[in-house]
Amino acid sequence: MNISKHLRLLYLMAVIGSLFASIVAAQNAGSTISASLCGIVGSVETVIGILALLLFIAGGTLYAGAHLLPAAGNLRGNLQGWSMGMIVGGVVGLILVILAGPLLSVIAGVGGASSSLIPTSCGII
Repeated sequence: MNISKHLRLLYLMAVIGSLFASIVAAQNAGSTISASLCGIVGSVETVIGILALLLFIAGGTLYAGAHLLPAAGNLRGNLQGWSMGMIVGGVVGLILVILAGPLLSVIAGVGGASSSLIPTSCGII
């Protein structure tokens, strides 16, 4: 029995369920699909923005801590590699936060959605 596989499946089901629940709740409240998409973009920007900030802080701390270690072992090089990976992950997260709204507009436009469904400005950022 592979526990990590079951936990991953449970996590994906929770994420997909919460996305569908937010869309259904927005439609039941009389809102448009555009408002629910703006809500999803806002949630994604909030979560990814916080994770990017945490990755910057942790990566910078580990990188500074790596310079306190002696150069004789592999630990210093490994720690520097891990920290640079965290910092690059933070940069990618910030790029996703900046491009989330325009990317959603492009995807909705390519999908053939009418112009009333495409959120041009969600009031986010």
